[in-house]
Amino acid sequence: MTDSKPAAPLYFVNAPVDFFFIGGASIVTFIGISLFYTPVRTPEAISLAIFLMWIINWPHFSMSTHRLYHNRANIQQYPITAIVVPFLILGAVVLSFAYPTTVAPYFVKLFLIWSPYHFSGQTVGISLIYARRSGLRVGKWERMALSSFVFSTFFLSTIRAETTRDGREYYGVQYPGLGVPQWLASAAEWAMWAAFAAFIAVVIYWCVKNRRIIPAIVLLPAITQYVWFVQSIYTPSFQEFVPMFHSLQYVLIAWGIQLREKMQLLNIAPSKRYVFMETMRWSGLNFLGGLGLFYVLPLVGASTGTPAPFAEGVIIAAVQIHHFFVDGVIWKLKNQTVSHPLMMNIEDLIHGRTPEPEPAR
Repeated sequence: MTDSKPAAPLYFVNAPVDFFFIGGASIVTFIGISLFYTPVRTPEAISLAIFLMWIINWPHFSMSTHRLYHNRANIQQYPITAIVVPFLILGAVVLSFAYPTTVAPYFVKLFLIWSPYHFSGQTVGISLIYARRSGLRVGKWERMALSSFVFSTFFLSTIRAETTRDGREYYGVQYPGLGVPQWLASAAEWAMWAAFAAFIAVVIYWCVKNRRIIPAIVLLPAITQYVWFVQSIYTPSFQEFVPMFHSLQYVLIAWGIQLREKMQLLNIAPSKRYVFMETMRWSGLNFLGGLGLFYVLPLVGASTGTPAPFAEGVIIAAVQIHHFFVDGVIWKLKNQTVSHPLMMNIEDLIHGRTPEPEPAR
């Protein structure tokens, strides 16, 4: 890492709001459940998680879909993701419905393994966003140390879940376990701690070299993911909320980009009124979009005669796999149309300040 003058305010809104969305709410909830709630998964936790899913999880998927398809330029820039991939996934859904015991289990299995991998990619990406906002330039070794620790939590949690061949159920879809040896889980845990030690060593070295403490918000996503994937196995009720907290992180980033890009596209004067009205419009649109993706589409699937729980499981897997493809192209930091709006602060949109674009590297 090298140090330079920050090109933008550190936070999208301010410290309390950013910390809440990026991981603070997640960690506080984990501590609260661990200290004051039963360690077993409870119906109350499941019910609350389902309610939050409607208002946070589902809209976050719609945000990616809206970003990709809301203008023709995006579709032309990413034709494989926007046009070809949906047809491939639709084909997988049809095959899953036609072969519920041979195709569907592995389609759902693909989603269940890919999902935490996707979480890990977002964790690294958010850390890099805040590093850039704080004026840090992350080099090859620093990025490798961060990524190694973050993805090692994913590998550990995945391998732990696959040490049995006993099947599990996702909605109405039965899927198999891989039955990996137990020693591999132990090795994965040691590897994670080694990656953690290397990550901490890099952080300490940078702080000493630059005589500056790395802002906590830069490190918060990695710490949060460790809680999600490693510590949460001891608190099953908390695990119900992990997808919601992942979505909460995403909402803050997507909201910032939407506000900046809409203002520039329509040449709208910055104001509190614009921020409020566009936030309401965009939130409502994505709430309806989430209902369409996760409520209406499963009903359509069930209308074919497929059992409703089975149809819901396959459709949810399909929507999320498409989401993983979409996120892989529309949030790349190397793209100036993404990285420049990511430097904004809410005060920029109210008072008309424009963050300076970073020089090409």
